[in-house]
Amino acid sequence: MDLISENENLIEEQKKVFWDLIDIFDKQGLLPYVMLIGSWSELIYDKFYIPDYNANIRTRDVDFLYKSLYKPTDKKFDIINALKEHGFSCETNRLTGINKFVMGDFFTIEFLIKVLGSGEKVHQEIPSLGIVGIGLRDINLLERYPLTLECDKYMITVPEPEVYILQKLIINSKRLKPDKKEKDLQSIRRLLPHINRERMHEIYSELTKKQQKAITETSEANFIEV
Repeated sequence: MDLISENENLIEEQKKVFWDLIDIFDKQGLLPYVMLIGSWSELIYDKFYIPDYNANIRTRDVDFLYKSLYKPTDKKFDIINALKEHGFSCETNRLTGINKFVMGDFFTIEFLIKVLGSGEKVHQEIPSLGIVGIGLRDINLLERYPLTLECDKYMITVPEPEVYILQKLIINSKRLKPDKKEKDLQSIRRLLPHINRERMHEIYSELTKKQQKAITETSEANFIEV
């Protein structure tokens, strides 16, 4: 078997694990409380929203934004045991306390949370999950523009593709690893011809001057027309 075939088989296996993961979340009742962000959102755009778009998933990392830290107030999700039963281990970073779920070198799940005030603690426990999530300010924008789609028997929330592109442009200059910067740019170029330009300009007009400046600088530096 050649390298291309091996990679294609690996991606198909990862997609199967991804849908198993969505099924676990659905059975736990967790899906309404999370937004799928990052590269795996592109799979949802591909299969359920943009007819002529073909996603190119090249990451083992699946990121979920936990939309509201203290909701639900009356329910706990047994996500740790549910994922362990399906081959995931729960790892804890000794320095930060952040938890992530790992299936060898094959698949990683992380939960992200919004950071609002300047004095707010960055990484915090998500009470309903019993784990510590990763706090990031740059993801706040995505949560403001949710898109909930019927994906076969599941209702999955992702960011609108227009804000997905804009957010990638905003954070690109902050990326420390050149390969991740380039991967984001490739994702933008692949998705950009398929989105609603009018909607993207509408969202752009609602951004801060600092965010607009970052978008302009990244776009001009990489010959991307937004």
